[in-house]
Amino acid sequence: MTSDRRITPGVRCLLSVLCLSAAAFGQTEPLATAQDSKAREEAVEGLLPLVDYTADWRTRENLSGDWGGIRSRWARSGVTIDVDWLTVGQGIVEGGLDSGWALATSLDLHVKLDLMRMNFVPGALINVRTQSRFGTTVNGDTGLIFPVNTAQSVPLTDEVDENVPIAVTQLYWLQFLSEQVALLAGKITTLGMATEFAGGEGRTQFVNMQFLYPAVFAQIGPYSTLAAGAIWQATPEVKLVSLVLNIADSSTTTGFEAIGEGTGWWTELDYQYRAGTLPGGGTVGFLYGFDGDFARVGGISILPGEGITTETKSTAWALYFSGWQYVYVEGDAPAVLQTDDNRQDLEGLGIFLTAGLADESTNPITYALAVGLGGRGMIPGRGDDQYGVAYFYNDLQEPAVGSINPLGQSSQGCEIYYNFALVRSVELTLDFQWTKSAFENIEDSYILGLRLNVRF
Repeated sequence: MTSDRRITPGVRCLLSVLCLSAAAFGQTEPLATAQDSKAREEAVEGLLPLVDYTADWRTRENLSGDWGGIRSRWARSGVTIDVDWLTVGQGIVEGGLDSGWALATSLDLHVKLDLMRMNFVPGALINVRTQSRFGTTVNGDTGLIFPVNTAQSVPLTDEVDENVPIAVTQLYWLQFLSEQVALLAGKITTLGMATEFAGGEGRTQFVNMQFLYPAVFAQIGPYSTLAAGAIWQATPEVKLVSLVLNIADSSTTTGFEAIGEGTGWWTELDYQYRAGTLPGGGTVGFLYGFDGDFARVGGISILPGEGITTETKSTAWALYFSGWQYVYVEGDAPAVLQTDDNRQDLEGLGIFLTAGLADESTNPITYALAVGLGGRGMIPGRGDDQYGVAYFYNDLQEPAVGSINPLGQSSQGCEIYYNFALVRSVELTLDFQWTKSAFENIEDSYILGLRLNVRF
């Protein structure tokens, strides 16, 4: 049986990336090997740096250490395995839809295959991430559109707090064609942002999604999806990423079934600079969705004899900016900071701002703002502790006449957290949030939280 279903731009881009990668393999000479295995391990260069798993348990990045030398041998052979365990307890002590406490646990397994260090494919890396989630959260009881417990709202499911035994949310091939240009193809996650003071996917810094992810982007962007595109590291301080992806989320599926249900073009520019001696940086990005069915704002109505009807539009867009700046640093700062490592690199204090604009015809949020302060090392002798305070505001469109949309004109809230580094790999966070729902008939929520994050 033949089908007239057209190939989407996302599929064409994916095929192009695979073809270019194959061509690159054929043009690259294999790496030289040494005479014995030990010399070979030391001679082969890889894309990923080698982690010291043998350091003291109080200062190393991974609590479980070297596993009797196995972990170091695997890393020298190109295989790294990281396990993150997270438990979050939160309670609405006043307001919201329902008071009470909830406890949720999640487990992340990250496996990276450095094919260059394996002496198999020069410049190639395979990145795999599986996620599990169990328990309950207060996300459905605050009246907010976005979760107050980000880490345990993903992988996305049809029902809030649905248990996820295991989901492969990330599986992609990264192929460097040169030191500056790389191609990517596969399944990715989109939650991480390159910022010093508001990253961590809800695990290590702020807990509320409003400070971790552009609200205008979240309305049309997926969490886990098939994507293909290119990365250009123009300079050590400037990086451009441009991807074509499926708009439909595929957290708990392969993603292939969503091909043809809407395509997006996502481009993001990350940069760093110096204000005198103080590091700063930012991100500018946009997402344009097309060939989809995006519900029109105010396009939901009840008609006699027809029931509920929904008007749709085939395109949607969102623009966003995220900037950060240190205002005080203890000691000297390196030339370039690692902004995607889920923690503040330097002891010191800084500010951040996130702003976004959205397509008013498809997004109930016309613009979104978040501003805050983050720091590390406030208490003498506790240089790895992190802390922050931030405020967000979402401007919402007024409900259309004849619509069943119950949203008010805005939603807003603030969060304060202090993250105790018990040891380098174990962090305990105290968290408080105040939120004002977009639904006018829901009282403001006051939320207390306790978070334990362990990197095994």
